[in-house]
Amino acid sequence: MKMVQGVSKMLKGSGVDFIFGIPGGGSTADLINGAEDEGIQFILTQHESSAAIMAGVVGDVTGVPGVCLSTLGPGALNLCNGLGHAWLDRSPVVALTDRYGSEMVDLAYRQKIDHNDLFKPFTKLSAGLTKTNWSEMLARGFRMARMPRRGPVHIDFPNDLSKVEIAGPGHGIGPEEFLPEANAKGIKLGSERIGRAKRPVAIVGLGINTAQGEVFGPLKSFVERFHIPTFKTGKAKGSLPDNHPWSLGVFMGGNLEQSIIEKSDLIIAIGLDPVELLPKKWDYPQSIVYVDTVPNMEENYHADIELVGEIGSTLQRLQDECPDAESLWRIDEVGAYRENTKEVLDFEVDGLSAVQIIRATRELTPADAFLTVDVGANKLLVIELWDAFMPGCFFMSNGLATMGYAIPSALALQLLHPDRKVVSLCGDGGFMMRLPELATAVQYRLPIVMVIFSDGRLSLIDVKQIKKGYNVPRGTGFARPNFLDLGKSFGIPAWSVDSEEALRDVLAVAMKSNDGLPKLIEARMDCSPYPRQFDAVREL
Repeated sequence: MKMVQGVSKMLKGSGVDFIFGIPGGGSTADLINGAEDEGIQFILTQHESSAAIMAGVVGDVTGVPGVCLSTLGPGALNLCNGLGHAWLDRSPVVALTDRYGSEMVDLAYRQKIDHNDLFKPFTKLSAGLTKTNWSEMLARGFRMARMPRRGPVHIDFPNDLSKVEIAGPGHGIGPEEFLPEANAKGIKLGSERIGRAKRPVAIVGLGINTAQGEVFGPLKSFVERFHIPTFKTGKAKGSLPDNHPWSLGVFMGGNLEQSIIEKSDLIIAIGLDPVELLPKKWDYPQSIVYVDTVPNMEENYHADIELVGEIGSTLQRLQDECPDAESLWRIDEVGAYRENTKEVLDFEVDGLSAVQIIRATRELTPADAFLTVDVGANKLLVIELWDAFMPGCFFMSNGLATMGYAIPSALALQLLHPDRKVVSLCGDGGFMMRLPELATAVQYRLPIVMVIFSDGRLSLIDVKQIKKGYNVPRGTGFARPNFLDLGKSFGIPAWSVDSEEALRDVLAVAMKSNDGLPKLIEARMDCSPYPRQFDAVREL
């Protein structure tokens, strides 16, 4: 058996169904052929960073590390943004790259980048395969990518090894990961502290998405049992449905949350990874009970009680151990907070506003649809106003907060769930960064619905310049394409609208369509309310 066959069999045996990327002429060319022989579909993307983002989404959804590949040198460099996203957004990814063979690696200089030095700062492992270690190294990479906190690994596949003979197919990635249980003493202390609290508040973060076993049911019953108003970070939207009576909405550490936080006497941090917090000092004085699968090593905030273990089990044990107690919060206080959030962000404009775009799209999108959102001015509004009704249906880049995330992530979700609607809300700046992936959507017949916030500006940077005292922002305007002609050039339906009524009409058509083609909707909008909306949400 040749090594490329062994690698392909091991990937398939580890649960890999897709590989994303742009192959080179070396080992990766062999790998896509070997992988497809094993039933793994290769998805050709238009840029390597898109491939890494798509692999990250697969890892997020399935728990099996997503796989992407590239050629050496320039292809490897193009992976960096996507792997940086996987690093800071805790997505399990295995990235495979071509590399010169042993006879040339120390002699060749053209297109040569030291991949290990390149990827080391933002991967959990950067290593290379050899004839004797290849299966062990792959197993190590998969295991490291999956272990909390999850993240990317990089593996070089030297070009002179793919066709060498090996003894056997290699072993699998090892047993399921074992997560310890929180110790009994900690559970007792935590339950007593929660029982004494009069107005506890929970903040749920992305750590809950990586928990093993049943976790969302225990979260819901925990919140209901103790009457705990609950914030979620952007990555954890839907972990407690946004229409749940005890759901407050999104936690950013900004202005909106102050009215609730100031009344609270305890914060329960559930999977609250500091990578999602604003880059400022934590200044809330309340005691913290910390629940996660990993210790609070960063100390961005100090936890008085740390409960480290499987999250769902910890929440259930707290309910079982806690004395009969419930908070003094009233459900109408939570509902009033949610309504206030909607009111303070809604401003009338001449034409179409971002709030109208979000509201119309949510109302015309199925409750179980997936939503991806890009980075920019609109993201701050989408995460506050989009109702996520179930876990795992809302996707964004928050740790890295990279533009260009929404389109490739939507494509990956549609591959994984061909029978569910996938909608992308994307600023025109982020869309232009991934415009070529329309070809990917058409080639693989991925019928995502793309709604573009179209204002021809990098509006978030406009607002930041205004906050700095520059009355006329510079360097943020760009030419918008003719979206109708753009859609026509790819052979896909496209619309351009400038009113809420027109948007609702075309959304209804797009959602009902079953032609297998992506849909492109330009929503030409008035961005003038952004400065006032951001003042309400958070400091810029």
